[in-house]
Amino acid sequence: MARTYNQDCILAHALDLLGERWTLLILRDLFLGPRRFGDLQAGLPGLGANLLSKRLKELEEAGLVETESSGDARGRYRLTDMGEALRPTNRALMKWAILYFLERPDSCPARECIYADNVQPDSVALALEVIAARCPEPDNNYVAHILIDDFPYTVYNMNGDMTVRRGADGPAVATIISDVATIMQSFRMELTLEEARSRMKIDGDEKALEHLLRCIVQKEMEEQTQDNAPMAASF
Repeated sequence: MARTYNQDCILAHALDLLGERWTLLILRDLFLGPRRFGDLQAGLPGLGANLLSKRLKELEEAGLVETESSGDARGRYRLTDMGEALRPTNRALMKWAILYFLERPDSCPARECIYADNVQPDSVALALEVIAARCPEPDNNYVAHILIDDFPYTVYNMNGDMTVRRGADGPAVATIISDVATIMQSFRMELTLEEARSRMKIDGDEKALEHLLRCIVQKEMEEQTQDNAPMAASF
């Protein structure tokens, strides 16, 4: 890396790798699956091609990102196993940010984002991973598809941990078709399960659907746990 904190501290060394502008957001986009250079740039408005190339090169040199072999010359970028190991860190930072900005007394862009119904589908998909940690079912392993504003994702609920990836090409036992507004309102406990279901198309295995809907419709989860801190409890 070009810059360093020059401190004999393991956190400082980690920040030498991850603390540059755009680095964590590039990794965030790759948590949902491999991306071509152009797709990464399109998903990160304000990030120029030269700086994106530099950051990707740094991440490749650090062993966190690699180029996926492809039939054409461009290929796609994907996380290595060590890059994938940052997923829990990404979730923890997202959870912390939600709790922090909800506690701020004044309105700010971050708080407004939490209450928005027009965020990017990718952001909703990543938030689902964070929220699902509140209602784990270690014995209910399944693969499901969820379409958010016509953007397809695959949900893997395995051993109590939920991971979401872009695309829905493989087999799945259940499918939910919904939109950003419905899911965000469900996250914020503004919709009951009945209200949310009436705005979705649902099909497949009932046990998988029951769990996935409980993860999405946090009002249902609140009623089951008798939690009295509605928004913060979702996270």
